[in-house]
Amino acid sequence: MKIYFIRHGEAEIYADDDFKRKLTTIGKRKLEESFKVFANNLKDKRSYKIYSSPLERAKETAEILAKHLDSTYEVKEYLAGGRIKDILENLDKGENYIFVSHEPFISNWIYQLTGEMKIISRGSINLVEIDLAKFLNLE
Repeated sequence: MKIYFIRHGEAEIYADDDFKRKLTTIGKRKLEESFKVFANNLKDKRSYKIYSSPLERAKETAEILAKHLDSTYEVKEYLAGGRIKDILENLDKGENYIFVSHEPFISNWIYQLTGEMKIISRGSINLVEIDLAKFLNLE
């Protein structure tokens, strides 16, 4: 299984509610540029399900990505902080995914899946390939 973990783009610093912080104009522009390159290099674009955190900045990021991949996205509450094992247990085993989420969740999930400690910048795209059955101890 392949999972791309994407951190939302640059967002407003302040808002009355953290869930409602939106992407900045610069953040949107940077995502447009990087997602255009990503889409051009991604083989079999339609074989990925795109899931987004419910926070506004993540949904805006997923919307820009989906446009470049000629696809759609679904909002998943667990991408705002669920445990990676619980998340993976509920996925279709034969699918590949793109998760749009936040820090520190993404770096923690990648560490749990790979043992690799990474700094996850805003708008970054991080691929993890895993043997799902092995990770979930189903073998």
